Amino acid sequence: METHTFFLYLLIILVTARLFAEIAVRLGAPAVIGELTAGVVLGPSLLGWLQPGEVIKLLAEIGILLLLFEVGLETDIRKLMRTGRSSSIVAFGGFLIPFVLGFFLAHQLFDLSILVSLFIGGALTATSIGITIRVLTDLHQRNTREGQIVLGAAVLDDVLGVVLLALL
Repeated sequence: METHTFFLYLLIILVTARLFAEIAVRLGAPAVIGELTAGVVLGPSLLGWLQPGEVIKLLAEIGILLLLFEVGLETDIRKLMRTGRSSSIVAFGGFLIPFVLGFFLAHQLFDLSILVSLFIGGALTATSIGITIRVLTDLHQRNTREGQIVLGAAVLDDVLGVVLLALL
């Protein structure tokens, strides 16, 4: 991809994502909903102007890395630790319910093997901590007690999910 094409695509992505984010916020939804919608509109599902390629994937990985790094910089471990019990309870429910339902449906409804069903159940436990943090931040809830509980639960959910998938 030529340099000017790359920057044109980047400009289109940034402007469209920002525009859709503003629309989402005006409609009372988190900005991330608008940004996701912009990707659907520009991508192969609707307009087909942009295709997911290596450049887009690299930019996405850099963006996620920077988002999570920023979250780490702004995270107050003491606040997070104070919600440990509540976060653990929420995480347990947020892990167990999708795992059991995913396993049961895959095994019983689709007659998949136990190992494949366990993998599907495990995959459904994964939260998107980047999205969770972004929504909490957009709603000005990240530093509230409830926000810290959700954040702590999301971290625990991700750890449990990764451990489970690694064991399979």
